[in-house]
Amino acid sequence: MKKILSLVLALCLLASSFASCSEKPDTAAPDQGSAAPAAETVPPVPETEETTILDRLPEKTFDGRDFTILLRTGMEYEFISEDLTGEIINDAVYERNSYLEDRYNIGIAYVDRSTTWGSGDRFNPELNSMILSGDSNFDIVAGYAAMILGAIQKGLFLNWYDVPHIDVSERWWSAQIADSLTINKKLFAMTGDIALSVWEDMVCMYFNQKLAVDYGTPDFYELVRNGDWTFEEMLSIVSGVSGDLNGDGRTSQDDLFGYISYWSTAIDSYMPAFDIQVVKRGEDGWLYYTMNTERMIGALEKMQALFPSGSNFSLMLSSGDLQKIFQEDRALIFAHDLRTSAKLRDMETDYGIVPYPKYDEQQEKYYSTSTDIFSLMLFPSTVADTDFVGCITEAMCAVNSAKVIPAYYDIALKDKYNRDQQSAEMLDIIRDSLIFDVGYLNSFALNTAGHLFVQLVREGKTDFASSYAKNEKVYLKQLAKMQGAYED
Repeated sequence: MKKILSLVLALCLLASSFASCSEKPDTAAPDQGSAAPAAETVPPVPETEETTILDRLPEKTFDGRDFTILLRTGMEYEFISEDLTGEIINDAVYERNSYLEDRYNIGIAYVDRSTTWGSGDRFNPELNSMILSGDSNFDIVAGYAAMILGAIQKGLFLNWYDVPHIDVSERWWSAQIADSLTINKKLFAMTGDIALSVWEDMVCMYFNQKLAVDYGTPDFYELVRNGDWTFEEMLSIVSGVSGDLNGDGRTSQDDLFGYISYWSTAIDSYMPAFDIQVVKRGEDGWLYYTMNTERMIGALEKMQALFPSGSNFSLMLSSGDLQKIFQEDRALIFAHDLRTSAKLRDMETDYGIVPYPKYDEQQEKYYSTSTDIFSLMLFPSTVADTDFVGCITEAMCAVNSAKVIPAYYDIALKDKYNRDQQSAEMLDIIRDSLIFDVGYLNSFALNTAGHLFVQLVREGKTDFASSYAKNEKVYLKQLAKMQGAYED
């Protein structure tokens, strides 16, 4: 099998245009559906370029040594596959690993640690302890984006720009992440096509096609194509959809809604969608807070219009089965992430996918992001052989770009989970408009500054300026501390 794979994977790069929570990730392996028939097995990568993706990497062997990944419990599926099972993603990971193992004479292993959101998390403290003690039984860390950046302040990770063979300008890495997380020519965490979770956690909006017909809504796809998918347009549509289905005279989870979402990352994602950033880089190259603006206040006012007190057309929950509500045709729009599409595969009613709306008609383009539970990669300072870890990391990301990501994006998302070709077109718009805000990703390290927006939405408030002023001194202190790790 491995010899066959080595021949099949005379890999050329699929032009993988890559851009790139505060809630606990769904750590179960993604639902791949029932075992795939032979026709759905992972296809060989077509030779579309003269140079294979690994040509610039050295021809080396590493004497059977293990490349070991420290990862979050439950996220093994991103990096490890024990056998071919017929599930499209599992098999793509298996074939990627088999190719790397054969080409470089290595094994791929992992160690895992549990992780959670918030101050009770033990992943970072345990990681710091292992590195400080000189423990080098892992070569790279795959951490929870919202949490792992806080560990950088300890100065225990290598600068990616100093690691041999790593080239973050290659298309299989996220140019947006590299730009966002580079400060003073230092980059301590990186991701891209090496992490399937970046793709799974792209935010989107699902709409129920039956309800769209029943309520005579405009064509969602045409609104997006024409640049008219704005918040005001969305609000106009969803505010006309409601129903007291259980007849109890009050709004409850048993009713019909125009719009539903969880009150965590689904709400956070309006900030990038509205082109609002927590911090931006100044002319001196350092980061400064930029979220205390009139546009932020306008965004909060929009959220209060979407979730007005006593609303009977929208539902925002901290927990609960919103997926069930959507599948039972009791919600027109469900704001969530692409990971959910696998769970909606058995939904009887057809649904469509669109990006988050623009702030207003003056906003030139759509912006999307991935919720901050995706995997960020870091090199611990205990790494002795940077030539080895750099070579294998670059190769793993490159092969993932050509093998695993197309299996997920082109086959699973666009074919197996998708209901129409127009949704596939929307997926390209979402993928191509990905942006990342270093201030939001560092929110936990910045005293949760990036989550002040969603906190005020939950509280039904719009006075951002006064809330920011109360916390500004702490925010500035934490930002200075965070950037201290990047000083010369």
